[in-house]
Amino acid sequence: MTILDSIISYFDPVKGINRAAARQMLDASKRDYSAAQFGRRNRGWRGRGTSATAEVSMALSTLRDRSRDFVRNSWAGQRILDVMTSHVIGTGIMTVPNTGSDRLDGRYRLLREEWESQSDIEGVLDYGSQQALQLRSMIEGGDSVLRLLAIRIEDANGTVPFRLQGLEGDLIDTTRDSIIGSNGNVRLGVQLGEWNAREGLYLHSVHPGDQNVANVRESKLVEWGNLCHLYRPLRLGQIRGIPWFAPVLLTAKEIQDLMEAAIVQQRTQASFAGFLKRAPGASNPLMPKKEDDASRVTRLEPGTIQDIGESEIVFANPSSQSVFGEAYKAGMWAMAAGAGITYDQLTGDLSQANYSSLRAGKIEFRRLVEQIQWGCFVPMVCRKVDQRFVEWAIMAGKLPNRKGGYQVDHVMPAIEPIDPKKDLEADILAVRAGRMSPQEFISAWGRDWRKVVTDFDSFFKFADANNVLLDIDPRRPANGAKANAAPAAEGTQND
Repeated sequence: MTILDSIISYFDPVKGINRAAARQMLDASKRDYSAAQFGRRNRGWRGRGTSATAEVSMALSTLRDRSRDFVRNSWAGQRILDVMTSHVIGTGIMTVPNTGSDRLDGRYRLLREEWESQSDIEGVLDYGSQQALQLRSMIEGGDSVLRLLAIRIEDANGTVPFRLQGLEGDLIDTTRDSIIGSNGNVRLGVQLGEWNAREGLYLHSVHPGDQNVANVRESKLVEWGNLCHLYRPLRLGQIRGIPWFAPVLLTAKEIQDLMEAAIVQQRTQASFAGFLKRAPGASNPLMPKKEDDASRVTRLEPGTIQDIGESEIVFANPSSQSVFGEAYKAGMWAMAAGAGITYDQLTGDLSQANYSSLRAGKIEFRRLVEQIQWGCFVPMVCRKVDQRFVEWAIMAGKLPNRKGGYQVDHVMPAIEPIDPKKDLEADILAVRAGRMSPQEFISAWGRDWRKVVTDFDSFFKFADANNVLLDIDPRRPANGAKANAAPAAEGTQND
């Protein structure tokens, strides 16, 4: 009851009762959504109706710093990064030509292989390693940038004159943030045009963490066509990403504190602490004493009970009861789920796992990996790199200009089977039943199906030319070599 209700009830009890009844009915109508109430249970629950950009702007810097500290100083952070990167990127997402012309496909493939080995403008990594580092930087810091740079033909070593430079999201100038101003619509360093179409990024020339008074420089706008901005949008209208560790950082910190407390507890329990109690003026019971034969007592043998006089020594007996194991495992489960991986991937603990549980647990994880591959990395990085590669290859005269362009397929890293025999048998049945094509089956193992077919063809042509029969020949039934050898032996006996 409010103060006004109390005053009205004092002067007019009837109206006061009516107001109280009406207020009670209003509260009952709101109770349909208990989470919308401000009662005792959710008094400390706060929520704001801010946009995705507003939330990111207030939290990005702190989350990024704490996320990197988590990775530097915690095995769990490093493990999560390794697991996600190894499954999403592996050794690299392959770009395979699919122009319909074997001649052009072969030419494109050769140019691509030569360029990928020298794609790094810094001359350190190849294209697959750059992909992995871009993803790691995005997961750890929220977003990352890949610059598409043209170089001189004489500096390209015979490859396509086009290189890549990987940058952390820190180099995006977040201070460039003004909806209305001389620079137009700029949010968190991203230049936006009509309908929020990206027009460029304001980038620092030096990492802000390396800047000092002597080398502070103003950020410059780099056109969107020369950039790949990699992040994972979680809300409509979100233009910058947040570190993936944001939901688990607090839990991870508490688990680390729990581990330290458990270690201190174990050290305390392992210590044999004694407390000396004696009356005022009494002698020190630990001082060597003389027995009747005048020999000193300098040590106690096992099982000996030695009278030391009026003083008393009390030994500590710490409790050995602890719920550390259950609490730690529950924390690991929560942290793994929040990071998008499974408990066994985070900890390596397979003590309670079997084939069915491992396979069921990996289904959701693989769906998440596919979302990241096809929803983030391919459209934000791979397609822009592929397009720019073709443009510069044509300009350098290494590829002919085609009206239909150069279509490509992207082959993801192979998914390692839990039980190879069972998984292969299931895949073969899926191909025979029409659930997937042979091309999809081979690509699922991270291979270019055209190259696989070509390799098989050349291998078995060579084997046939040398009259070599092998059990691995898919053109013959299982144990085909033995089946074909048996009739020949029988014919020899009949002769």
